[in-house]
Amino acid sequence: MPRESHFAPPSTPLSSLLQAWLDGEVTTLETGRRIDRRHRIDFEESPTTRAVLVDLFPPYRAADPAPAAVRLLMRALTCDDLESDALVAIARRRDLLQAVLVLDPDSAVIDVILRPGERVMLGTSGGRKALVAILAGDPEPFLAWLQRTMLDPNAFASTTSDVPLHDLQNLRELITLLASATESLAPGASRVMVADEWVAETTVAALADDVPFAEVARAIGETLLTHTSPILLWHAAHELAVVAEDDPDLRDAVLSRCLTVGTSEAGRCPAEAAAPLLGELGTHAAEQTLNALAPRLDGPAWQAISKTFLRRELATCWHNWREPVQRWASEDNPERALAVLDALLRAPAPEIGAVAWFTESDARRVRTVCRSRLGLAE
Repeated sequence: MPRESHFAPPSTPLSSLLQAWLDGEVTTLETGRRIDRRHRIDFEESPTTRAVLVDLFPPYRAADPAPAAVRLLMRALTCDDLESDALVAIARRRDLLQAVLVLDPDSAVIDVILRPGERVMLGTSGGRKALVAILAGDPEPFLAWLQRTMLDPNAFASTTSDVPLHDLQNLRELITLLASATESLAPGASRVMVADEWVAETTVAALADDVPFAEVARAIGETLLTHTSPILLWHAAHELAVVAEDDPDLRDAVLSRCLTVGTSEAGRCPAEAAAPLLGELGTHAAEQTLNALAPRLDGPAWQAISKTFLRRELATCWHNWREPVQRWASEDNPERALAVLDALLRAPAPEIGAVAWFTESDARRVRTVCRSRLGLAE
């Protein structure tokens, strides 16, 4: 079905491509591939525009971007460079700005997670009216407001936090503020985008040169590990993977906290991010850890563990896992049995009879769910 379009900018190869996407004449994947090809050959647009284009249209299969954001981007292509960069930045964070528009202007969330330019815009009546117009599909009031205020357009692309960091304690305090503000947003793509941005920014924050990167990752990860949102726990697992190898207690904390969260937020699953750490334990210790956590692991968590740990393990170390797998096939835990069976079906090494451990299991629920998975009658 063609996507509704209200604005027709002067024709350029890029704007024509985006218009074709809006009209439903070219797929999201093909648009991303053409933009990637253009980028590698001759890309005239600014780095800000280039980054947003790749975010909206990556050169691989991804969800369709919001048509409203694409229309804003098309309008930005017709502006002067500075105005264009400001409008592009707004297009990139349109959904987030829509979410925070309903908050009180004095809300701490606005002060913590927004860019400097966004804070100014939401803090003034003229700026809020301009934002309302943008969300309604009309960017002209925003461009006029930008000219009147003489606000540096780069303020819309500045880092989330413009407060200098002095030490690791200062970093932990900032992460606590950012994480708490982010968790107050509704789950979904906007919250993931915000978390991705400030985690990336703070990970490379300009602390003193004598502060090791591993200590920065530890400070961020340990702080995030105390929160509950899937996206924050996903980032915690990734940050702490840098240092957990040399710290068994920290590794165990990550596994205990993140393996039990199989819920994904915009495709980010904490259990998937943490499961590779099981590979550092050895077969016996990994089995013990999974057995200990089993009462807290639901179906999605087991499937995540299967995807990022068990598939590889059963493919490369089957002889080590044969006994635990056979034992799990006979225990009454259908979620675990199904996850292990799925990993088993993708492993080239196990003997043919291993599948029958599950389909002929003495545990009725295990037998039923595994036979159903293979389309076999009970």
